[in-house]
Parts: sequence; C-alpha cells; structure tokens
Amino acid sequence: MGDHDDSLSTASRNGDDSAAAMDSPPMHPISCMQGAFEESIMESIDPNSEEAATSKDTPTVQARRQQLLAEKDYNNSYTVRWRRKPGARYHPLWKLVAQIAFGVHLLHHQLAKSDAEVVKILKSHVNEMDGFCKRSAEDFELAIADIQERINYLRLPLEHVQIFDIMLDDRQFRTSIIDGNEKIEHIVGRTAKAMNDSLHDIGTGLEATQEFTKYLDKIGGQWTEGNQELSGIYTAMCGNSDGWDRCFKALQLKGNKLGVILVQLGSILNEMSKRAGVAVA
Repeated sequence: MGDHDDSLSTASRNGDDSAAAMDSPPMHPISCMQGAFEESIMESIDPNSEEAATSKDTPTVQARRQQLLAEKDYNNSYTVRWRRKPGARYHPLWKLVAQIAFGVHLLHHQLAKSDAEVVKILKSHVNEMDGFCKRSAEDFELAIADIQERINYLRLPLEHVQIFDIMLDDRQFRTSIIDGNEKIEHIVGRTAKAMNDSLHDIGTGLEATQEFTKYLDKIGGQWTEGNQELSGIYTAMCGNSDGWDRCFKALQLKGNKLGVILVQLGSILNEMSKRAGVAVA
C-alpha cells in the first residue's frame, strides 16, 4: 500500500526460487487477509494504481470540513476512494493491516532480505494508520461541535414558539427561515454521508486490527529473545494494535454521538418548516 509495498511482498523470495514460485503470491500468515494482501501486491506493481495513502500535505480539519460542505462530490474517506476504484475488492485499511502483518511475519521467520528495510516500511504503514485515526477523530469532533452549535442556535426560537409564530407572519422573515433551513439541511445531509462512510472505514479498521491482534498473540514474543531490536518491534506492534483497537472503538462512539445530534437537528428543522408552512397557509 505504498511505494515500498512490493518490498514486503517479495522480501521472502530469493534467487533459488523457481519461476513458478516467483509468479505466485506469498502465503499470508493470516488466512483471511490473503486476498487483500494479493490485491495490495498487484496495486504496488501497477503503474496506473493511485496511491491509497493520504497526501502528506493533509489540509487542516477546518479546511476538510469546509471542503466537505462546499463541494458536492468531495469525500476523502477510504471507503469512497475504494468504491471509485474499478476492480478493487478489498477495503484499503484491510490491505494496509495485511501489509503490516506480513512485515511482522517476515521478521518473525527471518525471511527478509533486509530487516532494516522491512522496519522502514512498517513504520510508514503504522504512520498511515495513526494518521487515519487522528484525522477521523478531528473530523468527528469538529462536526459534533458544528452541529451542536446549530442545535443550540435554532432551539431558541422553538423555546418561545408564540413569538416565533408571530414573527413568521412576516414574509421576509419566513423566507429567511426557509432559505436558512435548506442550507442547514444540505449541511446535515453532507455530514451524515461523510459520517456513514467514516464509520464504515472505522468498522473495517477495527475488524482488521482484531485479526492482527490474534496473530500477534499467536506468535508470541519468544522468537525475539536475545534480539533487543526485534523485541522492541514486537512490543511496539502489540502496543499499536491495542491502541488502534481502543481508538476505533472510541471513534465509533463519536460517530454514534454525531448521528444522534444530526437526528436532533433534523427534528428541529422539521418543526420550524412545519410552522413556516402553517404561517403561509
């Protein structure tokens, strides 16, 4: 899943392998990741394949939100980019974790031509996963704050409905309410779409991470005894896996919270639109 991906996928092959072995993909240590791993290999050697990782020049969370609300087709989730990619069968985060697990597998069985190169690639993949978690948390937190602020603002008129209904008799005021509601409905729709795509990313990442955790538990750390560097890598990978698991679960809670307040905002908009309709009648 990066510029170095085929280094991971071919590091276990040597000059004594037959031509048939060279043409066959390596066996992945986690059987359910075999397909995703093979797809990631094909992508790494395809010159037309788009880089799945987010650009290093990642816009700020404020810029991402503004872009999401302003541009009809903007959606930077892994899920959407995956769906737009013809022929792709596996989610990018599933392929990313498959690459990480295979890197550990190479170190575990001493199959790498260069441990240092494998470690370098692992670090880039870990950074990508960490970056995804960080961006997702930022996006959810800003969206929650934005939607909650709109709820607080729009709730006030409905707490004084008699005055609000009188004000709706004024055509100009009524028009401003209807126009404003349409803009907020757009914001709700765009936020909800992005939220659902992000939750799909998060659910996939959690599922893949849990499979990776099982693999790490299965191989244990005994193979690193006597090698401080490998011991440190294994310990770090266990820590990463545990951290991602907790982060994904926390992100699911944030996403669920955002979903709840989006429904609340939608209910307020419906009530205001209903009262504006009554005033017209």
